[in-house]
Amino acid sequence: MESPNSSTWYPSPASPASGQSYVCRGVPPGWKEPQQVTSRLANLMSLPLALAAAIFMSMMSPVLWVFSFFYDKIMFSFLNKEYIYNVSWEDPRIEQPVFALDRDDHVITIASAGDNALDYIIDNAKVTAVDFNLCQIALTELKVAACRSLPYDEFWKIFAENDIALLNARYATLRPLMRNTSTKFWDDYKNKIKSFQYSGTSGWAAYYLFRWIIPICGLGFLRKCIIKEASQDEIREEINKRRSWIRFCTWFLDNVCLKSCSLLAGVPQEQLQLGLHRKDNFAIIFENVLATDMVNDNYFYAGYILGYYTKKNCPRYLEEANYEKMRANLEEGRLELFHGSIEDRLKICEGEKFTVASLLDHMDWMPADWVQREIAAILRNMDLEKGRIYWRSWSENVHSAPLMWLNPRRVDDTGDRVCMYFSTWIAPLKDTPYVIKDRCHAWGDGYQKPSATQMAVTGAKIVTFPAWKHLTSVRGKDHAAQMELFYKCQKDAYDAFRETLLHARPRLIEYIPLRAEGDMVWVDIGGGTARNLEYMPVETIRAHFKRIYIVDISTSLLSIAKERLAKFGLEDLVTLIEYDVTADDVFTKGLPEVGTADVVTMSYSLSMIPDKPKAIQHALKLCKPAGEGFLGIADFWMRSAFEEEMAFPWKNLREAEAVAHREWFNQDGVHLLPDELVDTELGGKTNLVWNERFRGGVPFIPVLQPYHGVHIVSTI
Repeated sequence: MESPNSSTWYPSPASPASGQSYVCRGVPPGWKEPQQVTSRLANLMSLPLALAAAIFMSMMSPVLWVFSFFYDKIMFSFLNKEYIYNVSWEDPRIEQPVFALDRDDHVITIASAGDNALDYIIDNAKVTAVDFNLCQIALTELKVAACRSLPYDEFWKIFAENDIALLNARYATLRPLMRNTSTKFWDDYKNKIKSFQYSGTSGWAAYYLFRWIIPICGLGFLRKCIIKEASQDEIREEINKRRSWIRFCTWFLDNVCLKSCSLLAGVPQEQLQLGLHRKDNFAIIFENVLATDMVNDNYFYAGYILGYYTKKNCPRYLEEANYEKMRANLEEGRLELFHGSIEDRLKICEGEKFTVASLLDHMDWMPADWVQREIAAILRNMDLEKGRIYWRSWSENVHSAPLMWLNPRRVDDTGDRVCMYFSTWIAPLKDTPYVIKDRCHAWGDGYQKPSATQMAVTGAKIVTFPAWKHLTSVRGKDHAAQMELFYKCQKDAYDAFRETLLHARPRLIEYIPLRAEGDMVWVDIGGGTARNLEYMPVETIRAHFKRIYIVDISTSLLSIAKERLAKFGLEDLVTLIEYDVTADDVFTKGLPEVGTADVVTMSYSLSMIPDKPKAIQHALKLCKPAGEGFLGIADFWMRSAFEEEMAFPWKNLREAEAVAHREWFNQDGVHLLPDELVDTELGGKTNLVWNERFRGGVPFIPVLQPYHGVHIVSTI
């Protein structure tokens, strides 16, 4: 993978703000480790405020804990009943120089409130806007119908000044221009709405925040300053008078409102988690917002604070200078609205090719396999020469592993008026040598879930092995003999049991790169039964790999692999090698030549290999040099990603838990991986591509939640 290049679009590689996402970090090879995010507002609070805050949080903690279980269910209960976003909360001005749209461009995007889609229309692009919330489609379609049929002054009064009486008076004209689902929504909702600025769940949240909570908190001066058109210096002077109080308010927003009220603003838990490791989100956001011109330019916040837009501070689609061009392009049919997901829309493509996929921030919500599936669908329908994929994130870094293989570059979002995103990315498709394709869970008819009896019997064999192995002839023999005995008694149910134990295994296979030209070599160390291969469709394996090697010390597990490969016709492609990968002569036992493997994987094998440094050294020796080879490790880990940031007593409790996990797994010869191992063996010798940690359960022992992780590096 090439390191990002700087240009007028992108800042230098050293520029990204620091930190890791909640469970993962993506750092393109060659990037410098980002510096810690800082903020002038993130100073220590005074002691009285800190004491009051601690008391309040102690009272609120049980409530927030219960609330967290229902967070997403509450949020998604609004789906197709109410629109969430009354304003598209992404600044199109950042996109305009990056996209440089013209009539030859076809953009696929999320409809949201329609603001950004209409901005692309103004730039003459053809736009396909999708949304799985019918109500967002209805809101966008109302704006389109109004633009097509009303004079500018009436369009302005309805959507900028919230003239709902005029909307009702003109509704009979607008109604025939909308689809049935939209008219059904507006037939009822037009009688309920009081103001577009404070409609939808995010509008409700904005109303209570900007018109009630902020004034009650003594920050009502912001509205007065905007109304009287105060200068930036005057606003800053007012802020400095209240700086201590503002510090407390931003702390309160971070520690109470962020977790409890974000759902009303359309922020699901998955996205929220990406920034919870930052202790001063709102302090940073607040200061960045105050650096913008809310009187003349930042309509996002001015609109919510005032409750309306002004002619000199509004979205481009509301500007009179753009109205006739927007209308002409809409009349020409250059905007398509589609209810459903991006994948749903792409399924009905008939030869059309998109040049831009503007994905807003919605991939923050999605687990990696969803991201992979969506990007794979997009790539099948993109112009690979002109195409570019663009997204924003609440994370400081690339937040999902599949996106790393797009070779994304960070967009210079200086001047972003929303100030809510910690990174913005673009991936010109012609710049990446990799492709993203769908993965699968199993070949053939799928994987059969084991019965409770099978799980119990296999679990018992694993747990009791340390006791009864001493009663067998294997006592005193080498590691290979002990491992063969361990696996021989459970080989038939091996994969089934571990489906519920080895949680990082499918993620590792989802995350490994696929070169567009194919001809790849893959070495799977400790691959045993060849189950790892099943997470990739057979046709994808044949299209991208010219040779695969599975190395394992267990005869029993490799016998399962042989049967699996024969069943699906891959014996000609896959070589099985029964040998200890840490042996000095392992390279003479049928492995590919040193420095010729594109990918080497170790899925829950490194933790069971006694000589871990030697295993890593041999794995790296197999990899192609100069950034062309990748080593991926999925396994149990001693620690999470953010333990150094924990405070007393949580850090001490986590340390005790880690020791307990270590001792438990040691019984079965599984040694949780310490960070020191990868720091010593990989640090300075490789570039970090991906590092992810998360908790995963153990069958029959729900209280046991060790950390699992995926660690991917490239050679240097």
